[in-house]
Amino acid sequence: MNYKTIIHKLIFLLLIGLPIYGYSQDGKAVIDSILVRNQDSTKIKKINFSGYPYAFYSPETQAAIGAGGIVLFYTKDNDRLRPSKIGFGAHYTTNKQYKFSLNPSIYFNSNNIVVNMPVSFGYTLDKFWGVGNSTLDTGTEDFFREDFNFQLEVQVPPLLFFADRSGFIFDYKNTSIVDVKNNQFLINEAFNGFEGGNLFGLGINLVWDRRDNVFYPTEGHYQYIKFIVYPEPSDFVFSSFEIDVRYYKKLLKNQVLATNLYVKSVSGNAPFYELPALGGQNRMRGYFQGRFRDRNYVAFQSELRQYFTEKLGFVVFGGFGDVSEELTGLNLKDLKYSIGGGLRYLFNKKENVNLRMDIAVGRDGNTGVYFGIEEAF
Repeated sequence: MNYKTIIHKLIFLLLIGLPIYGYSQDGKAVIDSILVRNQDSTKIKKINFSGYPYAFYSPETQAAIGAGGIVLFYTKDNDRLRPSKIGFGAHYTTNKQYKFSLNPSIYFNSNNIVVNMPVSFGYTLDKFWGVGNSTLDTGTEDFFREDFNFQLEVQVPPLLFFADRSGFIFDYKNTSIVDVKNNQFLINEAFNGFEGGNLFGLGINLVWDRRDNVFYPTEGHYQYIKFIVYPEPSDFVFSSFEIDVRYYKKLLKNQVLATNLYVKSVSGNAPFYELPALGGQNRMRGYFQGRFRDRNYVAFQSELRQYFTEKLGFVVFGGFGDVSEELTGLNLKDLKYSIGGGLRYLFNKKENVNLRMDIAVGRDGNTGVYFGIEEAF
């Protein structure tokens, strides 16, 4: 099955599912979240800053110390407008990694125009096990890389009638493989990208966003489709296609069930580090991000969220997913699982922003501890 056929089928399946995600179980339309805001928060028009130092451990970084925070503000005095944010952070790890990141997300014109502009620079001890869903852990997977990433995404009123917003994307990535160490795949130059390279991408996206809150949704749905082409003068010519579907349902008091389906597919001459990567702090927690890589990746997860005091809460979650060369090649017996739980601390009550700490386990002894701001999805 060729790549175009896969894209057409995925879009068809997603569009069929839109009516399901667009309505609640009782058949009534879910209230558009951009029209709903906590009454108290409409009175807060000044800049709201929250900063914090932190220490954490994850499979990707090992032990780390750092500092981060989030700035919340409104671009206009309008009770329809969602809060804009600028997230930032920096950390240093015991295995000599470091990363600086800035993540602005700005809402204008009653949420009809949204500008996202994430920027990051880091030096990372990464791992590469090869490509496929059954790669072996030999202990020689380490390598050092240096990355600078910049993306500009501008979402505007929809060009296609069935979306809430349409977006245009410019993506720039510079990756240098600084030290291959003992990684045989990179020593032997067996995969595209063994030295790194420059990527220039142009893309589009479609967004459906009916969540009742940006940071801690309790009702509604969110769907995101993204397609990016990396043409010349990129060092590697390829394309990337993503679907991210989320659904939120309030159960009991202070209890929410969140679900997420994610699909990513890559075609063309992609470097190994741009292949869809299973694992990380947001999907398939418990696995090192990139423990399994291939051209196609599908993951599904569900999370039960519960506050037990005004500011303290917990979550339990589970999920499954896998990678494959062909999307139709996914096999139930090879699926990886992820289960775990975590704690939440509500440090910004006006906008429902949490600090989170999660512990997750997966197949074959894979485990992970994660610390961050906002929910995984």
